[in-house]
Amino acid sequence: MMQKTKRYKLFLIAGATGIFIAISLAAMLLTRGDTTKGFFTQSAIETREPAPDFSLELFDGSTFRLSDHKGKPILINFFASWCAPCKEEIPDLENIGQEYGPKGVVFLAIAVNDSEEKARTFLNELGLSFPAGIDKTNSIQESFGVYGLPTTYFIDKEGITNYLHAGIVTEELLRYELDKLL
Repeated sequence: MMQKTKRYKLFLIAGATGIFIAISLAAMLLTRGDTTKGFFTQSAIETREPAPDFSLELFDGSTFRLSDHKGKPILINFFASWCAPCKEEIPDLENIGQEYGPKGVVFLAIAVNDSEEKARTFLNELGLSFPAGIDKTNSIQESFGVYGLPTTYFIDKEGITNYLHAGIVTEELLRYELDKLL
């Protein structure tokens, strides 16, 4: 009987030790990260990297080049006509566009994963007045790393991405972020 108790205790100690070692190794690997493959590296926002430059044909026939607007704060909103949250935020974007456009903020809406006809109709029905176009090749979406809609980028006067917001923006959030850029 005594030998069974000793074996049981050794089994418990060995098991507990194994679990402790496994947890310790996992914690060490997670906190160390693997920078050669990009795990746990800082985002472009945390490292204050320039926003990727791009050129976009707008619905009015003109062309928007991000680099042409250096020296001005820029708000870029990625949306789609089929996106219910995008529809919800358009009135706030329009109100803030009317308020901050005269202060020198450049506003741009970029439709992604959408058709040009549906995106134009969507914006016309909701009354968005600032420049908009469609990312036909998804190259802009990919260069910005947009994976969900809506997503709004706030770019400072030096062309640095200052903040991005995934999800619906409100007038309060828009004012807060834009005031930091002015």
